[in-house]
Amino acid sequence: MIENEKQLKEVLDVLNKEGILTKSIIIGSWCLLFYKYIFENFEPTVRTTDIDFYVPNPKSIKANDSVISSLKDINYDMVHDSCTNRTSFISPEGFEIEFLTKLNRNQLPTIQLGNTGIHAESIPYVEIFAGSYIEVNYEGILVKVASPASYVIQKLLINDDRKEKKEKDIESIKHVLFYVNVSRKYLDELVELYNSLPLKWKKKIDLVAKNNDINLFQYVYKIPE
Repeated sequence: MIENEKQLKEVLDVLNKEGILTKSIIIGSWCLLFYKYIFENFEPTVRTTDIDFYVPNPKSIKANDSVISSLKDINYDMVHDSCTNRTSFISPEGFEIEFLTKLNRNQLPTIQLGNTGIHAESIPYVEIFAGSYIEVNYEGILVKVASPASYVIQKLLINDDRKEKKEKDIESIKHVLFYVNVSRKYLDELVELYNSLPLKWKKKIDLVAKNNDINLFQYVYKIPE
C-alpha cells in the first residue's frame, strides 16, 4: 500500500466510525484506485493528494462536531474559507479532504453536514453520482465510489472549467473509457446515464468529446494483448 493509500485508509476509518462514509460517495481522481476492483488489469493513475466526498443529502448526516476532532487526531487541520464558508481538511503532507454537494434552490455556496460544523461546497453536475455509483470493499470498509459512467460524464461536463487540469482530465477520461468500452455491462450503464441527461448537458458532453477525439460508445470485444 502506497503512502497516500495509507492516509486514505485512515480518513475512511474516521469517516466510517463517525457515520459520514455511508452517506457519502467518493468522486474525482481517487475513484481510479477503486476501479482496479471491477476492471481486470486496470492500472490506477492517481496523481493527486486531494480526495473529494460528494454528500447527496447533507441534512441526513447524524454525526456531530466530534468528526472534526477525530480528523485532528490523525493530523488533519480544518481550514475555513471565510468568503464561501467552505470547510476542508489538510494534513502536514498536503493530503486534502473536501466535501461537496449539489447546487441548492437558495443558491447557498455551502451547506452544513448535519451538526458537524463542516460545510460542503455546492457545485453543479454532481447530482448524477447519487444514482450512479458502485460499492467496493476496501480494506474491510464498504465504500461508495462514483461509477465509471458517472466519472466519465462528470469529467466531460466540467472540463471547460478545469483550466490547467484539462489535459490531465482528458487523459483520465480516455483511460477509464477504454475499460468501459470492453465491458458490455459498464458500457450499457454509460449509455443509460447519458440518455437520462438534459439535452443541454448532452450537447456540452458531445462538444468536449468531439474536441478531444473521444468516442463515448465504441465497444471493443477484448483488451488487446
